[in-house]
Amino acid sequence: MAQLNSRGTLTRSRWDYFEHSNGISNIYGQVTSGTIGAYFANNSAGATAIDIYTLNWAVSVAGIFTITLLLPPLVIVPLTPLESQTFALAPDVATPPGIIGMFTVLSSPYKTFVRYSNGSSGAQMAPIMGSYFATLPPGWAICVSGQGSPNPCELSMTVWYQYVTDNISPAP
Repeated sequence: MAQLNSRGTLTRSRWDYFEHSNGISNIYGQVTSGTIGAYFANNSAGATAIDIYTLNWAVSVAGIFTITLLLPPLVIVPLTPLESQTFALAPDVATPPGIIGMFTVLSSPYKTFVRYSNGSSGAQMAPIMGSYFATLPPGWAICVSGQGSPNPCELSMTVWYQYVTDNISPAP
C-alpha cells in the first residue's frame, strides 16, 4: 500500500507504485446560499479499508469549514454536483472502491478532524508531507463542509486514496 506498514510500524512514507489500487476522486458544485459540503465514502461491500492520502478543497466564499469523519450510516440531504468523477490513477486497472458526493444538510454522526475557523477558502491535508492521515473502514466517509452563507458559494474537493490490500495486523 502507499504508506506501507509492517505490523503497525510505518516503514516508508511514499507512494508504492507497484500497487494497483491508487484512485483519485474529485467533485464540485454550488449553492445559491446556505450550507455546502462534499464527501468521499468507502462503499466497499467487504472488509476493505481505504487510506486517504491527500485531500484538497477550495471554496469561492471564505468561511468557517470543517473536515469531519462520518460514521455510518451516511445521512444527508444530497446536492447534485456540477461535475464528479472517480477513477484509477493507472489507466489500465479498474477503479478502486469509493464514492463521492455533495450535500446541503448533514445529519450523520461525525468526529471533527480539522476545523478552519478563520475565514478559510481552502486547504490541503497531505500525509505524504507529514500531515494528517485517515483510514476509512467500510461505510465511513470523510467530508468538508461549511456553515451557511447568504451568498452563492462553489465548493470543490479532490481526494487521492488507495484501498488497503495488505491488511497486516498491528503489532501487539
